[in-house]
Amino acid sequence: MELKSRPDPKSLMSNDYRSTGKQFSHDSIERHKVKEEDFLNQEIDYRNFVFAPEGYEGPVLFVYLLSLPYLIGLTFLFLFVARASYEYFLEFNLSSYFVIWAIGYEVSAVLLLIIIFLAWLNHYRNRYNRENLRTKSKQRRGY
Repeated sequence: MELKSRPDPKSLMSNDYRSTGKQFSHDSIERHKVKEEDFLNQEIDYRNFVFAPEGYEGPVLFVYLLSLPYLIGLTFLFLFVARASYEYFLEFNLSSYFVIWAIGYEVSAVLLLIIIFLAWLNHYRNRYNRENLRTKSKQRRGY
């Protein structure tokens, strides 16, 4: 590479090399930003969330689908409708499995949406903090 400008007397490196280094650093940061996954582009593997023996994920998911909303519905009825009173709770007609399951399904859907929203906020905050650290380090280096 042929030098087009004279070296800076205060530095051992010419301005051409310095600008090439800055461009390389800028390109590297841009490539890193592209590699950073956006919240909606993250891959999710259900095996990270389902506690089941290897190969039995399907039947375990089916059992979860039938039992968890029902248990959440019973808990919701006990805590919020009966106000944690066992006497009021026993007055309910608990033989209606599908109604209790539907209540639990809706409650679990709302809880899942809240968890997803909080995870998005956490991801956004972490990404914002990384971006601030990156820009602060640039300012300290004088870029």
